[in-house]
Amino acid sequence: MTSHSDLFVRDATADDDAVISSHKHAASLESARYRGERVDIPERTHVISIVSGVGETVFGSLVADSDDGSSWSITHVFVDPDAREVGLGDAMVVRLLHTLQTQGARHVGSQAQPGNRALKNLFERHGLVAQTILVGRSID
Repeated sequence: MTSHSDLFVRDATADDDAVISSHKHAASLESARYRGERVDIPERTHVISIVSGVGETVFGSLVADSDDGSSWSITHVFVDPDAREVGLGDAMVVRLLHTLQTQGARHVGSQAQPGNRALKNLFERHGLVAQTILVGRSID
């Protein structure tokens, strides 16, 4: 069993780019299991990237961005399936919220697909609650 003292959360560095890219791809594949689609938002001017893990290994990543530094969007959050349920996602959200607060940000939001209860619950534990429900369908 992993002790919490083995867990880390930190700002990402250029050395983490490959793992973050891998996590984004894995998150995209995982999202195909859920109803609905995530709305793609082009990367904006300000970006915060955070990673978390155990020992020396990165197992989770979170990316948030903003145009004005005031309103932020969590565009990506992912923890490897084998490393879930130990608090890595929570640790990254806490770090992001602290960083945004110290920078004077006013709002943070994100998206969670219907059926992705784990992501919805992660956000809700930290006060990010549903504000608008988007509905839609393909017309073929």
